[in-house]
Amino acid sequence: MQRKHVIMTPADFFGIEYEINAWMHEDNQVDHAVAVQQWQQLYNIYTKQLGWNVELVQPVEHLPDMVFATDCCLMIDGKILLSNFRYPERRPESAVFAEWFKKHGYTNIKQATHFFEGGGDNLLCGNKILAGYGFRSDPAAAQELEAYFGLEVVPLHIVDPFFYHLDTSVAVLDHETVAFYPPALDEASQRRLRAAIPRCIEATLEEAQGFGLNAVSDGHTIITSNESKSLLQKYRDAGFEVIGTPILEFRKSGGGVKCMTLTLRG
Repeated sequence: MQRKHVIMTPADFFGIEYEINAWMHEDNQVDHAVAVQQWQQLYNIYTKQLGWNVELVQPVEHLPDMVFATDCCLMIDGKILLSNFRYPERRPESAVFAEWFKKHGYTNIKQATHFFEGGGDNLLCGNKILAGYGFRSDPAAAQELEAYFGLEVVPLHIVDPFFYHLDTSVAVLDHETVAFYPPALDEASQRRLRAAIPRCIEATLEEAQGFGLNAVSDGHTIITSNESKSLLQKYRDAGFEVIGTPILEFRKSGGGVKCMTLTLRG
């Protein structure tokens, strides 16, 4: 199995400096030392335990959500669609990541026209892109994705503000398997997801609130929050190896394992 190649951003400047989702409250601040420890533990899982190639984009002061590297873009076959963030607090992140990509030899880079929040709202499953919209990304971003990457796009309307990004309620486990919390999506989107993906594992509200769906998988091993023991068992019952790790300091800002991990493809 080919080892994964991912980007992370250290948690040096991670904290809550504003409120832009239902999890974020400035009066519920991050324990910075614990957050750094949790970030380092995830990094060690990738590099030491799994042998993945992890590259680092250096954080920038007063861009606390840069730690959620997956939100910066979507990359498929070496083509990069940079995020167009809905909230002005996050928009400077796109330029920082764009500069990193250029310095590292990536040339096929496009800035999204519509509101579009990268790997936070868009998940590659086989030859399909699961494209979330509602709270951050626009519905029109689906057409832009289809035109740029040339892949089938499955639009999914997110309706629960606590699962404002698709990757908080849907996890791609392999090319034919997803896990998801159904009520995070409207009923039509639930039907579209089930029709598009051969195997769907359902999570409860409690499991989703533990951020067990904010997961990274190489098709064999799933890395996610250790908070949702029952969901981790569902993954094992489906035939996957599972590594649970603490991430609750990042949940205070609405993020988890997947949020901190941008997969480089091509």
